[in-house]
Amino acid sequence: MARRTAPARGAGWLRSLGCAALLGATPAAWAQEGEPEAPRPERLYFNTGTLLGSARVVALGGAYVGIAEGAAGFPSNLAALAHRGPALEKDWDLGVTLSWLDLPFTGGRKRDLDNDGRPDESEDRRQLLGGLLLQYKRFGIGFALRNSVVTYCATVACAGESERIRVSLTQSVLAGAVAFGQDDFILALGLYAAQASFRLSSGGDELRYGDTGVEVDMLYRPHGRPWRLGVTVRPEVVADWREEPGQSPTLAGRPLFGAVVAPAVLSLGASWRFGEGAERYNRLSPAARRQLLVEGDALPVPEEEPKGVPAGRWLISAQVDLISGVDNAVPLRSFASTGETESVGHTSEFAPRLGVEHDTVPGMIRLRAGVYGEPSPFDGRPARPHVTGGFEVFIFRYWEDWALTASFDLARRYTNVGLSVGFWR
Repeated sequence: MARRTAPARGAGWLRSLGCAALLGATPAAWAQEGEPEAPRPERLYFNTGTLLGSARVVALGGAYVGIAEGAAGFPSNLAALAHRGPALEKDWDLGVTLSWLDLPFTGGRKRDLDNDGRPDESEDRRQLLGGLLLQYKRFGIGFALRNSVVTYCATVACAGESERIRVSLTQSVLAGAVAFGQDDFILALGLYAAQASFRLSSGGDELRYGDTGVEVDMLYRPHGRPWRLGVTVRPEVVADWREEPGQSPTLAGRPLFGAVVAPAVLSLGASWRFGEGAERYNRLSPAARRQLLVEGDALPVPEEEPKGVPAGRWLISAQVDLISGVDNAVPLRSFASTGETESVGHTSEFAPRLGVEHDTVPGMIRLRAGVYGEPSPFDGRPARPHVTGGFEVFIFRYWEDWALTASFDLARRYTNVGLSVGFWR
């Protein structure tokens, strides 16, 4: 997804927009008495370095652009919409996933989402992610939605029945993809929308930010080779305040920022299969092979593979994200300081990612692990290393094979534990 770009990336928006509500700790931001109320000209910085996604994506350290499989992964690379599974026998296929992220195993006040070296002082937090895809022959369409809710104190100190800020973010993407040739090259295009809102716990007007953007993704999966290459391109997006008639850009009597900015992100990824049968990594599904024979493809159609043959038990995925710089962006700490506002995110950064998956019990259990470096938008701060992992377990068969997936993401002042339910592929 261009905004989150991937998929995106919901807790970073919550952190930025929720902390905007803490302007009560910034007297310098108040409008002068008698002057008309207006948003501040600076833009809140959306930290794209924070890893958000389905349990499988998180467990692999976010290195999923070069895999691009299933409903759980298409927010990372939209090409997954037209990527037919190797066992697909029908002309159509349906995929679904539901993830619960930020399980309440650690307090929000201990977390540092923006990697500035300070706790965010947030209260309760939850995230839900859902995805649905439909494939027909070489085409695919899909829809994904992520809703995040977090609360912040409206004052410097929170105690008892103190006023709180409830921040909600809903991000969605509607996309389509098509496979060319012999399903070895897939191109995808997506339109996403994001709406953020926050309001006081006591009620009152709800302030909203929102915008849309376009994303272009690709996947190359050559037959007879144990590797794939993926590319995603997400442009810079600025989400402006959506003013309603008669509404003032203030919360608790204090002006807010006029927009949120997400930097452009270019992601390059690759994945490899190892072990017996690794050359079958990109094998044609029975449905795709049948379609090629009916259409009379000019190229030799690959031989049909027997069911249940090994296809490499080890999967390694690597990825690098190039995050562009932005102008006139402010960090979180400016909301809790009376000093001069600091500019952040003005230089480009790299985010390397590496993940590994093993079919420990074929058809029953998969284990995953990963690492990645989260760049900081603050000058002079090093990247923060993360360790990720998780597992996937087959649970039962009803219409389709269902699986339960769990993940964790651990770093200094950061913990994210998630659960997903979806199809076993």
